[in-house]
Amino acid sequence: MTGAAALRVRPIPRTEPPVVQLHPEDWGRAYPSALEGAYVQGTLAVDFDPAREDDFFGPQATTARELPDPGPWARQMIRVALEIIDGVRPAAQLSRWLTPEIRDRLSRRGLLARRRRGRPCHPNTVRTVLTCAPADGVVEISAVVTHGGRVRAVAVRMVGVDRRWLITVFDLG
Repeated sequence: MTGAAALRVRPIPRTEPPVVQLHPEDWGRAYPSALEGAYVQGTLAVDFDPAREDDFFGPQATTARELPDPGPWARQMIRVALEIIDGVRPAAQLSRWLTPEIRDRLSRRGLLARRRRGRPCHPNTVRTVLTCAPADGVVEISAVVTHGGRVRAVAVRMVGVDRRWLITVFDLG
């Protein structure tokens, strides 16, 4: 191996088109003439501020007569939420009916429950459900449940949005 050729390291040539950053005030006058042959990647401005939601395309409030009966619906959602808290069911199954904050909180509790132990030994039951409608399309639920062998209280607030109930508050006492 005395006649081995020396190994030369060369840089990899750049193949990406050049990126030109423009401020919005420069677009009108500089775009056609100043950027000939240059690649400009467009970006989409996304505003996540809920205070500036569009009245027409944003979430639409729904009246109570357009929604299902809140009592049986809440009973089922509470039972499923308790299964999420026990780690038996994934929180993603209720994404459509929970706010992201509630979904994430229930998901974290379910993850902790799965780490601590396996399946729950006591079945969850919803004993009593009481409903109160403080406004049209808004229902507050108080329920008594058996969860983990204990009798506990649950408070839920549901708001009618886009012709479905959306749980905005879920507190397990």
